[in-house]
Amino acid sequence: MSNTEMIRELRALTSAGMKDCKDALEESNWDLQKAVDIVKVKGLNIADGRTGRVAADGLVSIASFHGGNELKVMVEVNCQTDFVANAQDFKWFVSQTVDALCLKQGLFQASDVEAQRLATVAITKENIVVRRWWIEEAQDPTVRVFSYQHSNNKIGVLITMKAPSVDAANSSDFRQLGEELAMQIAAMSPLAVDVTRIPPEEKDRQKAIFETQLKEEKKPEKMWEKILEGKFRKWSTEVCLLEQESVVLPKTPVKQVIKNVGTKLGGEIQVVNFVRCQVGEGIEKKKENLADEVAKMM
Repeated sequence: MSNTEMIRELRALTSAGMKDCKDALEESNWDLQKAVDIVKVKGLNIADGRTGRVAADGLVSIASFHGGNELKVMVEVNCQTDFVANAQDFKWFVSQTVDALCLKQGLFQASDVEAQRLATVAITKENIVVRRWWIEEAQDPTVRVFSYQHSNNKIGVLITMKAPSVDAANSSDFRQLGEELAMQIAAMSPLAVDVTRIPPEEKDRQKAIFETQLKEEKKPEKMWEKILEGKFRKWSTEVCLLEQESVVLPKTPVKQVIKNVGTKLGGEIQVVNFVRCQVGEGIEKKKENLADEVAKMM
C-alpha cells in the first residue's frame, strides 16, 4: 500500500483531516494501526480544546416513547456552524442523544452521551453541546402530547392538552387541533398559555420597557396607570397563546378555536403546558473578522 493509499485508508477509518492523517502516519512510521490510535488520542485532545468555543448552531430533535403512558422528548444539541449541523456525523450524535433521552427519561444526563460527544467533536473539529432537553408525559387517558418540528430542524414544539373524555382524546378533531396549536406556537412564539402564567420577570421587564416609552413620549405620570393597562392588554394578545390570533383561522383568537372544537367534542379542552425550542436562542455568538480568523490559522 502506497503512502497516499495509507492516508486515504486512515481517513476512511477515522474521518480525520488529510493533514492529520499524514502527520499521524509519519509519527507512527507509517504503521496504520498505530496511526489510528494516534488520531484517536489527538482527537480527544482536540475535543477538550474546543470546549470553550461558542456553539450557537445545531439541531432540535423530537422523539416519542410508547412504554405505558404516551411520552415525547425534545432535545437541543448545539455546534458552531450550520455546515456541521447538516453533517451526517453530527446528525448521528443527535439521534443517539434523543434515543438515550427516551430510554432514561427523567434520569437522563448529558454525561450519558459524553463518549459519543467527544468522538463527534474529534470528527467535526467543532465544540458540541447537549444544551437543553424536555420530557412531556400524558399522565391521564384524556391527555395527549403533540409535537411539531420545523423542516429545518431548528425549531421544535411540545404541547400537552387535555380532552373532555377519552373518546374525545382519541378523535381526529382533537389530534388536528393539537397539531395546529403546535404549529401556532412554532410560528408565533408565545411566552405562556395565558396571562396568569406569564413569568413575573417577563412582566417586570415589559413594564420597564413601557415606562421608558412613556417617559420618552413625555406622557403625564397621572395617565400612566391607564396607558399601561392598555399596553399590557395589547401585549398579552401577542405573547399569550390563548389570546393570539389563530394562524389557521384569521381574526379568531386561539381560545375561541379551542372552544369551538371543545363544543364539538362535548366539553372543555385545556392546554396543560407547552415548550418551544429554537436553536441557539439566548446564546450570544461572537462575531469575528474573516481575515483575522484566517490569520489565526496561519
